[in-house]
Amino acid sequence: MFGWQPPPTEPVKKPGQEPSRIPFLRTWRSRRRWIDLEKDTQFTDAWIVLAVLVIGLGLLLDNLFFTTAGFLLLTLVGATWAWGQLSLYGLTYRRRFQEIRAFQGERIRLTLELHNRKFLPLPWVTVTDIFPAALPVAEAEVVLNRATNQGEFRTFWMPNAFQKLTRHFTIECTERGFHRYGPATVETGDGFGFFSRKARFPDEEFLIVYPRLYTVAELDLPRKNPFGSVRGRGYLFEDPMRTVGVRAWQSGDSPRRIHWKATARHQSLLSRVYEPSVEEQVLIFLNVATLARHWHGTIPELLERVISVAASLAALAAEERLPVGLIANGSLPGSDQPLRLLPGRSPDQLTRILELLAAVTPFATDPIERLVVKEAPRLAWGATLVVVTAIAHEDLLASLLELAEAGRPVVLFTLAERPPERELSKIMVYHLPHLVDDLIAPVR
Repeated sequence: MFGWQPPPTEPVKKPGQEPSRIPFLRTWRSRRRWIDLEKDTQFTDAWIVLAVLVIGLGLLLDNLFFTTAGFLLLTLVGATWAWGQLSLYGLTYRRRFQEIRAFQGERIRLTLELHNRKFLPLPWVTVTDIFPAALPVAEAEVVLNRATNQGEFRTFWMPNAFQKLTRHFTIECTERGFHRYGPATVETGDGFGFFSRKARFPDEEFLIVYPRLYTVAELDLPRKNPFGSVRGRGYLFEDPMRTVGVRAWQSGDSPRRIHWKATARHQSLLSRVYEPSVEEQVLIFLNVATLARHWHGTIPELLERVISVAASLAALAAEERLPVGLIANGSLPGSDQPLRLLPGRSPDQLTRILELLAAVTPFATDPIERLVVKEAPRLAWGATLVVVTAIAHEDLLASLLELAEAGRPVVLFTLAERPPERELSKIMVYHLPHLVDDLIAPVR
């Protein structure tokens, strides 16, 4: 038999069985039976052996029938082999999405195309495409491969020569995330099933599913100044982290304002001039931890609601033409760094925030209270710190209260079952337990 042969193994000795003294029988018994699991074809070397035997028998007996049958069999084997070798030539497979971005709950149309660009028809083509198991297909089933933990979408095609086939499917966007489609494995061969060939199409596409957005009514927020009446204060903010110049010291200046290096250089008392901030900025801090300590685990359904609240607030700020940014103690897949996007007025700022929220994982890189305290000094003094969390524990409340007493505008959104019991007069608190009525939410 042609091809690879497995090495012989020692025979399994049965009870009462004595080894044979005849070398041929001992070798025959020691040969292990095996099945080639990678082989998916009706052709074996026996077909060639049979053809040669039939031709030999026909020549020996001077029988035209046997000779012709043997040559026809060899011709059939050669033709089907060439057919199988050319089956993948000019064969293309492609996916096309109606949209590559969608919100949770929407439906997206997917088009699959198979094009046979040669004169040989293909009676059978099997395509196994990698689909995300989390997004079902309305017209067919995505089978979960337990070995790879990936979804597989199988389709069967029969393209003729120079024919392009198209099929349409509907994807239900039921889960937030960056969902990868591909690569695909295509298997085809000759019309008799003697020979088959496989090819891997490495092209991949991504479908981004944004989190669900709540309306202002669903969040139960005031339509006017949901982030506080910062614009009504009637004065400019000064950012102490950004010095733009110096001026002569005045009697009401704080000692922290004195520019000591410039004072020593000019031999007169000088004060810093800070950069003024005339507009409100909104910076959303997202806490992906759903329990008091992030290493205790996570509640997936609750985390999705918290992310949806953060996305809704970002959309609300963008609608009011406010510079908005996002900082989260969660990370992107394959990363251990927190998400950080500073407020900006770019036209695609909201899109970038939604993409970050679509990809954020429940892995918390840092406690949210530590992240807020670390990031606050780097922000403009007039920025409103909006903290979205599923649980408002004492450490977080103490950190927010400290920032509020220092003059920082702080807004807290919590989805806990009960509102914070601590007195938070300088912090605007929104308690949203109605968004998690169907879940078991943390008490505080």
